[in-house]
Amino acid sequence: MNISAPSTSARERVYQALKQGSATRPELAKRTGLSGVAVITAVEELQQARLAALEDTPLPGSRGRPATQVRLLLEEARITALDLGGAQVSTGAFNLLGERLGSALHGPPQQQISEDPAQNVAWLADLLQRQGQAHQSVIGVLGRVDPETRRVTSRPLKLQDHPLEQELSERLGWPVRVENDANLSAWHHWKVLNLRPSDPLVFLNFSFNIGLGMVLGGQVYSGARGAAGEIQYAADPNRTNPTEMMGLRLLGHLQWLSPNGSTADVALMGHQGHRAAQRALQRFNQDLAVHLTSVMAVLAPRVLVLQDVPLASELLRDEVRFTFAELGFDTRVMISPLGPMAGLVSAGVYGVKVLERTRLGL
Repeated sequence: MNISAPSTSARERVYQALKQGSATRPELAKRTGLSGVAVITAVEELQQARLAALEDTPLPGSRGRPATQVRLLLEEARITALDLGGAQVSTGAFNLLGERLGSALHGPPQQQISEDPAQNVAWLADLLQRQGQAHQSVIGVLGRVDPETRRVTSRPLKLQDHPLEQELSERLGWPVRVENDANLSAWHHWKVLNLRPSDPLVFLNFSFNIGLGMVLGGQVYSGARGAAGEIQYAADPNRTNPTEMMGLRLLGHLQWLSPNGSTADVALMGHQGHRAAQRALQRFNQDLAVHLTSVMAVLAPRVLVLQDVPLASELLRDEVRFTFAELGFDTRVMISPLGPMAGLVSAGVYGVKVLERTRLGL
């Protein structure tokens, strides 16, 4: 998931300048500091890559020849996204500027996912298909994506070492990218918060499953097998079976009360005065906060971002802050500034970057 290398070529500089708005080639030369010849060449390359187009725009009050402006070719770059990591499955469409063109919610993931892996693959394809033709799609998946083979292992989706990207791309007829949902959100928040490469960031997803995305040295850290974004792949030393998944033990605090619910469901029950829900959420928060201390001690991140789960995020933030303060950690703990749809937006913006880099040949 290494897509954060800085832009250096002339066409990349011109392309980034076009995101500020359409402009003539002389104006682009001023914006970028490039020569006129370099801009002309860069614009031609962007046209060939279907990222830019020329159009003649009459100047106000001018009787002369219309000025030829360069603009982003937004109609040739439609990105669709699917996020499985929130309290509800969400889909949306985005343009090259990362602007959301529309979105929809499809209900809690645990009510959508089947015990049959083939049905789950068909379900994902249908969710993307319903959004219409795209030039690039991205799925934020619950599970790990092997960075070498690109094969997906997802306990919720019942997939084991599955070529999900390839299968969905062939079914739909356009490229589909699959990434761990927590990793996508970690990368996007690191960008949004404008952190330096020397500032590590950790993102915690805790609504349906528990994911932990990490940005180290300005890059998403996925691990050798792509499992770094998943807490539930951590061994639990308190269990007789050392491969018992940490995420299941943590979520067990909530699921004994609401087996098919999410953190948001239990938090709502607690907010309405349900005492058992309040106790379950408190145990979940305390246990998770303690688990996070080992991560903080090793990584010493500048920022820990918590997923925005209504009625639950503030309680967890306060518990984590209290635990960190007792141990003397100076990590900034915050709730996602992007709101409950952060996972979908992160997948959409990532899709923009994938499409850009593909067309720019990076």
